[in-house]
Amino acid sequence: MIGDIFNLLLLNPMVNLLVILTNLLWGSFGLAVIAFTVLIRVATFPLTLRQLHQTRSMQHLQPRIQEINKKHSDPRRRQEELMKAYREAGVNPLGCLGPMLLQFPILIALFYAVQRALPQSPEALEALSGRLYDWSFIQHAVPLEEHFLGFDLREPHLVMVILVGLTTWVQTKTTLSVATDDRARAQQQMMGWMLPLMFGFFALSFPSGVSLYWIINSIVGIGFNIATYGLRLPRLDIQPLFKMPSRAAAAPAAIEPEKPQPAKGRGAGQERERESRTANGPGRSKRQNRRRRP
Repeated sequence: MIGDIFNLLLLNPMVNLLVILTNLLWGSFGLAVIAFTVLIRVATFPLTLRQLHQTRSMQHLQPRIQEINKKHSDPRRRQEELMKAYREAGVNPLGCLGPMLLQFPILIALFYAVQRALPQSPEALEALSGRLYDWSFIQHAVPLEEHFLGFDLREPHLVMVILVGLTTWVQTKTTLSVATDDRARAQQQMMGWMLPLMFGFFALSFPSGVSLYWIINSIVGIGFNIATYGLRLPRLDIQPLFKMPSRAAAAPAAIEPEKPQPAKGRGAGQERERESRTANGPGRSKRQNRRRRP
């Protein structure tokens, strides 16, 4: 049942869309993959922009988070204060994961879509015809050209593997860090190297068409990061194009340590008397001590 839902909602529409784009783009399946990637990123742009703003808001919130962690040793109280700080800043810590989680089902579906859209045998071509919609525009577009810029999009290629790792690494470098301490910062730096290596390793077994999707996806992601965060290099200073929402743009003030409030009225006199007794011995005031001196 899950396989049928996957085919109906993801795989079959993706195969047909790739065939349509290939037919529109002069029979180039590689250009179809690029156009498909851009369409996906444009469709998810509002979600991506929200994620980037959430990441920047989390960065601005770090001083207050550090103050809360230092001030409250009770985990329950610390969690309550953190949730309060998130609400005041309009930040959802899980909001940074949306576009990343959305990429995985698309990547899996594209892996199978490339295999189905570029059949390597007559039997696979017949199976492809069973997935195509009954439109003459689509039915007459197959078989598709499997080569693009000298690469066989059905097979993995070392150049594509290197480009997958490189573009993923650049994208992590243009993404803001939201580490709360040195340990978390070190973990993020390690992940900045592990993610490119991991996706490069996956690309060793991916068809080049899937690797092409990930390369273009990373390039578009780099562009979104620069447009949202800006880019500062020794001879290049690019300012952000998208401004943060006013609620999230205001940096929250650090938590001030609690100061003892001075007592008032009758309570003030009792407090001074108690301090005097404490400083000059239990149960005695400063005047009583002077009277008892020889």
